[in-house]
Amino acid sequence: MGHWVSYARAAAPPFSDSGPRDVGAGVGAGLIAALPAGACGLAQTARIARYLADESAGQRGPCVFGLDAIAGQMERLAVGRGADLAALDRWIGQLRSGRGACKHPDGTVAMFASALRAFESEVTQHLRGWCTGATPQQGVLPVPPRIRQ
Repeated sequence: MGHWVSYARAAAPPFSDSGPRDVGAGVGAGLIAALPAGACGLAQTARIARYLADESAGQRGPCVFGLDAIAGQMERLAVGRGADLAALDRWIGQLRSGRGACKHPDGTVAMFASALRAFESEVTQHLRGWCTGATPQQGVLPVPPRIRQ
């Protein structure tokens, strides 16, 4: 999974196997996606969170219950409707400890945690029900639409 990194931090190191590690990220599949000015990083993270929760194999509790619960909190945070940051932090910490049988929950929650750090100033605004993004709910990143109900 990916990590959110501010442009100021991401622009400095070279794009190599070791460069992104200096800013807490990694090359992974070699994809870099930049949010356009005015896009809401929390809304984009919520879209990714729901997609990744839905894409789990659904065979173990951390994916079935943990990722779904985290995605729900990220969605509530993105729209400014009663997100519980304490629960979100706790669940991210619990899943980050390698509780999944595969690496899907580990990588997914690392990306969520990086979003809360990278968009920290926006988190406070969203908790108050206000988003500074020009297009808070518009899909900017190419995340497939939700198929499962």
